[in-house]
Parts: sequence; C-alpha cells; structure tokens
Amino acid sequence: MGECKPRYATPATPGRVNLGAEVAAAALSFGIRLLPWQRQVCDVATELMPGTHTPCYREVIVTVSRQCGKTALVAAFEVHRALMWGSPQQIAYSAQDGKSARAKLLNDQVPLFTARDAPLRAAITKVQRGSGAEGVLFETGSRLFTLNSSEDSGHGLTIDFCAADECWSEFDDRREQALIPAMSTRPEAQVLYVSTAGHDGSAFLKRKVDTGRAAVANGEKTGVCYFEWSADEDADPADSATWWSCIPALGHTISEDVVRHAFQSMPLASFRRSYLNQ
Repeated sequence: MGECKPRYATPATPGRVNLGAEVAAAALSFGIRLLPWQRQVCDVATELMPGTHTPCYREVIVTVSRQCGKTALVAAFEVHRALMWGSPQQIAYSAQDGKSARAKLLNDQVPLFTARDAPLRAAITKVQRGSGAEGVLFETGSRLFTLNSSEDSGHGLTIDFCAADECWSEFDDRREQALIPAMSTRPEAQVLYVSTAGHDGSAFLKRKVDTGRAAVANGEKTGVCYFEWSADEDADPADSATWWSCIPALGHTISEDVVRHAFQSMPLASFRRSYLNQ
C-alpha cells in the first residue's frame, strides 16, 4: 500500500546539506536499518545552515504511535552525535522520570550498543551503571548520560544534544525548564522531543503539538521542525485503511494481524492512543 505519510511534516528544503545519511550509518553501527519514516525525520532534522555545522532546527518534535521504532531513532541520533560530530559531545537522555530514563538507557539502548556483533561496541570505552551516574563513554570523549525530569536537574550542566522521550507524561514545563538553559551556550545544540499521543493531562505534549503544527502551517524553515503520524479524527478505527494511513511501522515490524488483535482486545480509547496516535 506504499509508505505511510505523516499527517503533518516539515518538508525538506532544497539545496540544504543534511546529515541524514550519517545518522542512518550510526544506526547501522548497532545493527538497525532505519525505516522510511525514521529516515525522513533524520534527513530534515539534520539540515544545516549554509556554510556551517549548525542545525537549522534547534528543536525537533516527533509524535508517532507505539512500537514504531522511537527507541532506535533516539539511539541513532545519540550515536551520531557521540561519534560523528567532530568534537566531544555531552548528550542527555531524558524520560518521564529519572528511574525510567536510567532503565531505558541501560536496559534498551546499552544492549543495542554493546551487542557482540555490533561494530559500535569497539567505540565504547565504558558503561557506567552506578546509581545516579549512569552513562556511556565513547572513545571520542563524548558522554551519553541520563537527565532527571525535575526542574533543577540541568543546573551546572552543559548539553549539546538531548533526547526527551515519553513527553506525554509531562503535566507542566519543568523538564524543558531544566534542559533549555543548559544548551544556551552551545550554538550547535539540538533537542529531540519524542512521544506517542497523551491524555487530558498531557499539557506539555499538547503545547508541543500545537507549536509543531503551527510551524508546519507557517512553512517555517528554521527553529522548529515537526513530524506527526496520526489518524484523522473522523477516521474509522476499525478500518485497516486507517491503520495503514498512520502506523509507519506497519508492513515493516508490525503486521496487520497484530493491529487487528489489539483493536479487538483493547478499550477503544487505549487503541486510539497507542495505535492511531490520537
């Protein structure tokens, strides 16, 4: 049925250099071949200002349904920064709380990076597992570490890149308030917000969605880029055509039978959020 197209997306700007191929190579270093939707995000998000190494978009917002490959996308951006940026980078990973961030880094990302057949393994000098000091050190001098979601967690830090995961869990702006000042002195800094749709209490994600949709509608070419894979509000959740319209991993890592079973088993509101990203 062809590739699933985003409902909202910042388009590529003709003539701009982008580092999407490098991010895709970073993913291959830990055994992941990026899906078309992931590569679309990488190509646009890494566009550079003419004649510089400065990203055109300091803020990248991505919202997509569950189990579509958000972890792999985040990891690819992190590894690209760590190994291919040309200077040592301070890379933060943040989730809904400190405990979740530590678990996701150590249990989801590190096993990818250090798998026996992963070429990336040779570029890692140390995995830190101590409570409160979790991180990955790279031979380039870059460091990947976890960032708590409290308002004061970024104090005293300088951050070049941050992946802010699971943004649906935020009911206020405290994570952003901790993060943005820590990037103020870094002209090449970038933050990647990634999430599945939230609920009535997801105030922070709602603001980011509104900001991203407005950026797309206004044709903005710098500052904020936005990608959203979701079903139209009036789409039939029982129709497989709806699923193909909004689940970019369908036909790649998720089958139609799996989605059908989820529709039959889950409460409708939960299915809409998890699979239709509504």
